[in-house]
Amino acid sequence: MADGVRTLEKVLAEADALVRLRLKEMGLEVPHLVIAVTPDGEVVLRSNVSPDVLRTFGEDLKNIADELEAAPASGDTTH
Repeated sequence: MADGVRTLEKVLAEADALVRLRLKEMGLEVPHLVIAVTPDGEVVLRSNVSPDVLRTFGEDLKNIADELEAAPASGDTTH
């Protein structure tokens, strides 16, 4: 899967460069992540954030996942 990871790294580097360019053109400096996951579950990311911000994003993602799991399915009438 090393080739897949290297390919994703290249693609994400290009995407990250484009995000940075567009944000700069608009005069925005905002934290961002560009993430992909290999079929084996390996996470590849590019970002402009510190490890502390990544941890915060990670907690936020866990909370979102918990909310999605708790959300009623479409057509579910139980309350």
